[in-house]
Amino acid sequence: MYRRSSRVPEDDEISLISMQELAPSPIEDDEADYYYNAEQLSVNPVERKATDLSSSNYSNYSQTSSNLTFWLARSQKYSSYAFSAFLGLHATTVSLTPLFLGLDAGNSSLLLARTYFYQSHPIVESILIPGSLLLHVGSGLGLRAYRHYQQRQRYGGSPPPALSQWRLGNFSGISLAGWAMLPFVAAHTGLLRVVPLWVDEGSSDITLEYLGHGFHMGRWGKWIGTGFYTVMVGLVSYHVVFGWAKYLKIDKRRRITGATAVAVAGTWLSGLFVIAKSGPVRGYLGKHYDHLYNVFFMRAV
Repeated sequence: MYRRSSRVPEDDEISLISMQELAPSPIEDDEADYYYNAEQLSVNPVERKATDLSSSNYSNYSQTSSNLTFWLARSQKYSSYAFSAFLGLHATTVSLTPLFLGLDAGNSSLLLARTYFYQSHPIVESILIPGSLLLHVGSGLGLRAYRHYQQRQRYGGSPPPALSQWRLGNFSGISLAGWAMLPFVAAHTGLLRVVPLWVDEGSSDITLEYLGHGFHMGRWGKWIGTGFYTVMVGLVSYHVVFGWAKYLKIDKRRRITGATAVAVAGTWLSGLFVIAKSGPVRGYLGKHYDHLYNVFFMRAV
């Protein structure tokens, strides 16, 4: 009959095993990452020996740790599904429709989406946009913070800098693009949603011409607008396309994934170019748009 050896590993062996067991992994790992081995990272084997933890207590702790990591990772994953649905609808309305059918058709699709989707079901807008985005960001941040806590437990207070969850080099490209795009998404939302709600208590006057109007304000409007939306669209396209490649387990085909991200960004920007070349809005509505932009940039009005 096979009998487990009762030999206690030497300290040198424990140190070597500890170093081999822990390796930093990006938040967006594949399905195996959702079953992250909390038992390996939660408690140092030397600490377990010193404190003489009971087998049952340690098993319960490991199960709780695994469950928390599992649900944080799942929350991050499935919240991205909801936000991707909004992005698809938004890109179709403000990019694909103007690109292939013209600006008037784009305005009609925007009005249709606003009337029958957003305003008729405001809870849907809350879930798809701020709700899913906040859950995605919050669960990703919570997952990284919890892994950092596990590392602190394992290394007695402070993990080696090379293994730290907060070290820039241990963030994946997908994660870095996600964090970098947040200020751009927030500014875009502030300009097109928050300011009209603040000033007009609604967005009935906001059309695609409102976005195009900003490209023609001042000497630098077209350059600032072009640079801003090029960076934002590039970051969002990279984050979403490579993130879905992770979920679908095709991320190793980086050339295909990269080409897809470039195609998505190029199509999106082409639609925005159609909007930008529409020119400034004249008359009363143009003055009102000037006022909204001045409020956004906090200029004296």
